[in-house]
Amino acid sequence: MSLDHPQQLLKPVSLRLIYLTFALALLAELLPLPVGSMRWMPDFVGLLVIYWAINQPRLVGVGSGFVIGLMADIATAGLFGQHALAYSITCYLAQIRQRQLVMFNLGQQSLVVLGLLLGNQIIMVLARMATGSAFVGWHYFIPPVIGALLWPLLTKLLLAPYRQKN
Repeated sequence: MSLDHPQQLLKPVSLRLIYLTFALALLAELLPLPVGSMRWMPDFVGLLVIYWAINQPRLVGVGSGFVIGLMADIATAGLFGQHALAYSITCYLAQIRQRQLVMFNLGQQSLVVLGLLLGNQIIMVLARMATGSAFVGWHYFIPPVIGALLWPLLTKLLLAPYRQKN
């Protein structure tokens, strides 16, 4: 970031857009996909929790991550509370360094998002294993890599409606 070229100012974010993005991400979790394709699909709800926690920390916080996680648990019919725990911890970790993260370029943010998504998956694996489930395999850690690769596209897509017209 150069000091002689300030970043572009953005319009205020609508709470309606935040709700809409989470609803679409939860609907994406419900799509009937072929069995093999689920290995490659990133956690869109987790990506949005991270995105909104970084870009709108006053509107989406740890409590929001917990509630959205409970909704994701209900939608996926998984272990109740695993997404809620993972999203609230991930949201907390994103928000404690939020001021630094917004100053990073998209490549640096992608690396941080990769770490957060991997942490998210580790929390969910540990929650399942604590209840007696077997380890799901190393392929479970492929979607965070894909999510990190999609981070720049997601950021550009969600910022597009809020750019000021000059």
